[in-house]
Amino acid sequence: MKLLSKLLFSMQSMGVMILLFAFSIGTATFIENDFGTIAAKALVYNATWFDILLALLAVNLIVNIFRYKMYRRQKFTIFLFHLAFLVILLGAALTRFVSFEGMIHLREGEMTNTLLSDRTYVQVNATKDGQSVHGEKQVLLSVLNQKSYHQTIHLGDRKISFRSVKYVPNALVVKAVSGNQKKEVILRGDKGYEGKKSRFMLNGISVVMQYGSKPIKMPFSIMLNDFQLDRYPGSMSPSSYASQVTVIDKENNKMFPFHIYMNHVLNYRGYRFFQSSYDRDELGSIFSVNHDQWGTLFTYIGYFMMVLGMFLSLANRNSHFAALGRFLKKSEQKTHTLGLIFILLLTLGASTANAQHGHLTIDKIPKIDKVQAKKFGELMVQANNGRIEPVNTLAGELLRKIAWKNSFHGLNPDEVLLGMISEPLYWQQVPIIKIGDKELKKRLGIRGKYASYLDFIDMKNGTYKLQQLVSAVYAKKPAQRGVLDKEVMKADERLNICFMIYTGQFLKMVPDPTNTNHPWYSPVSKPTTLSGQDSLMVISIIPQYLKAVSKGENKLAGKLYNSFATYQSKYGAAIMPSPRKIKAELWYNKLMIFFRLGMWLGTLGLIMIVLTFVELFKSSKGLRFTLKLFTWIVVLLFIVYTYGLGLRWYISGHAPWSNGFESMIYIGWVTLLAGLLFSRGSKMAVAATTILASIILMVAHLSWMDPEITNLVPVLKSYWLTIHVSVITASYGFLALGMLLGFINLVLMIFKNPRNREHISQRIDELTAINERTLIIGLYMLTIGTFLGGVWANESWGRYWGWDPKETWALVSVLVYSFIAHMRYIPALKSQFSFNVASVLGYFSILMTYFGVNYYLSGLHSYAKGDPVPIPDFVYYLVGVIILVVVWAYNKEHRPEIQNK
Repeated sequence: MKLLSKLLFSMQSMGVMILLFAFSIGTATFIENDFGTIAAKALVYNATWFDILLALLAVNLIVNIFRYKMYRRQKFTIFLFHLAFLVILLGAALTRFVSFEGMIHLREGEMTNTLLSDRTYVQVNATKDGQSVHGEKQVLLSVLNQKSYHQTIHLGDRKISFRSVKYVPNALVVKAVSGNQKKEVILRGDKGYEGKKSRFMLNGISVVMQYGSKPIKMPFSIMLNDFQLDRYPGSMSPSSYASQVTVIDKENNKMFPFHIYMNHVLNYRGYRFFQSSYDRDELGSIFSVNHDQWGTLFTYIGYFMMVLGMFLSLANRNSHFAALGRFLKKSEQKTHTLGLIFILLLTLGASTANAQHGHLTIDKIPKIDKVQAKKFGELMVQANNGRIEPVNTLAGELLRKIAWKNSFHGLNPDEVLLGMISEPLYWQQVPIIKIGDKELKKRLGIRGKYASYLDFIDMKNGTYKLQQLVSAVYAKKPAQRGVLDKEVMKADERLNICFMIYTGQFLKMVPDPTNTNHPWYSPVSKPTTLSGQDSLMVISIIPQYLKAVSKGENKLAGKLYNSFATYQSKYGAAIMPSPRKIKAELWYNKLMIFFRLGMWLGTLGLIMIVLTFVELFKSSKGLRFTLKLFTWIVVLLFIVYTYGLGLRWYISGHAPWSNGFESMIYIGWVTLLAGLLFSRGSKMAVAATTILASIILMVAHLSWMDPEITNLVPVLKSYWLTIHVSVITASYGFLALGMLLGFINLVLMIFKNPRNREHISQRIDELTAINERTLIIGLYMLTIGTFLGGVWANESWGRYWGWDPKETWALVSVLVYSFIAHMRYIPALKSQFSFNVASVLGYFSILMTYFGVNYYLSGLHSYAKGDPVPIPDFVYYLVGVIILVVVWAYNKEHRPEIQNK
């Protein structure tokens, strides 16, 4: 009995089950990606063994609640959020075994009281001599479990057994056996529609079989009156879509209209209707329907208990978090305190490039008047996604994509763009297109880092030099493309951007006052909807303006500019941002605040990390003062960082964490905040935080991260974007800091020797305590953010948990860090070495959640998912360095002369 109790209810078994849980659901996401959602549900999520695992985890938690007497007043806050997980599991069980989901497809004017179930069933009706029997079994079939369906029915003294033989999408082959007779029948159907009935005779029994979703009657009807789709101005991207419906309840003599749209649900008599999709002709609507009163109720109660318990436990004096704080406070008194000062440090930088021999250099082309370029940048343009923005914003984006620079030979983006448009023949000879591959440079016949537009053209026959190479690259699968292939694709994209600049296709600057969708046109588009004065504006004024700029006729250019600016203000007023927002965006572009912060924080962090290591072996008042001064500067840069986030929020009109670039800069901000909050006077922690924030900002500015301010997809138009995304993304910053602190501790262990053992051990103790507190906050935020995402999912898609890869990997991360937080209760893993190693390795689950899911898995959260990309080479080097440091630190920590004085 004791052995059984130890196997099932000990903290060691808890740790094993948590890791098994995490490994199982993580594996399921790859099964889903390769074989479909049904396969993942059949093999993992809905499998009996998985239910048993969750039940054992629940029992283990109950036993340990009593073992550690969490119910006592001193630990009540900790008891509260542990109990919450039991309540959440209860809600999940009710949702799984009691509730149901479905789908309704309605065309305008249609009415129905029937939904099609989300689950698939094999239904059997057998009849003989006036007797009949009905059998029904829920099935989850995929190519990985084709033979998992089996069912037996009895009719009088006869028995029929059914077993699946083969499954392919939309068809199931079943073998029926009764007595000595056998028959194979093909059932056509699948999830989302009723299957076709198959009729046959077997052993004198008439059998009717059907495979697919089954209709479920509702106690009321719903009618679609009108479907409405709104698009962003001048684009085909949907801004929102909605359905005007009427609910007709004859039982209760009720009838009322309702407006269903994304994040706005119809909730009636336990049924919740969500706007899911629509027909291509925009005359029909698809609703997801959910009936889950008790499961959602208990789950939400559990969420509330969890959040309340976690917040209260941070203030609980008897918690481990508070004990770590007291240790750090005592340690801080032995060293020195932290001061704060506010100093403004912003400098302007300029980039230069060497001119390519044989190309036309900048000094050989006509100069653009800086005043005219500045004014040109203040005009408005419509981006391809429909957003109205200053030309200055577009110019910066284009220059970054072409040359991978923020300025070019001392020219700002406005001067470059205006020059390329007004003097295309000159600029086509300027080496401005970034080329990063040696082999590609040879094929283009260039030396240096940049090629001109004309370098891509074979001047003898006027053909594109890379045409065959580009065609071959795009014919390959993404996984088969090598380094040269990717560089060819990048070069081809940059060349096409230049072509569109030279031809004026990017200049969508002319509003159409007659079109309700508010498209803007470029001078070369020559829209037929414009006539008279409007047509003259498109065909004449812009080319005249560019000609005047080219010839240096600034007075004429100024008049034409004023005329065109007035036209934009008059006819584009309906969708143009306010003058205040335009000025704010121009100021934001000029500051390049996050790019500069990345450089400043990186430089500062590197200096600090060197000085802190020097201080470990030789301390002085001057060194301590310098480190304190640098810490004050970090605080100031954090304030500047905060200002930058607020400025971007104001310009975009939504929280700045809706895409890859924004979430990265937000994670950097939270990382810096976490380091300053939990440093407790540790300059090593501040230095580590500063470097990490710098690295995050630099990653945000890599070529595959787009800093463009974009419109939101419909599902993100919700206050949950601010709540859920801010909390869960902020947790990544805290956990990233924990990862770096863990790595630094491992490095310090390597430097330990008998002479400095006590001094370095004290630093490791401090940093480990900071690390633990950081990870606790990160884990709480990650857990709360993950389950708040469940609430958002319930509001948007009709279910609070659907095992989507993104939410699944968020749960994997929660489980991984829960294990790390409980390692101190497992005797074999309670050392500082084990904890710091785990804090480093644990962050790979966050990297998979944040990056991996978007690039290697498909799901509802992959808004910007493209072709899968190979794992970058630096990741392998990073893993190698981590393994080397871990092994080295382990050997040093376990040497007798280090363990004992």
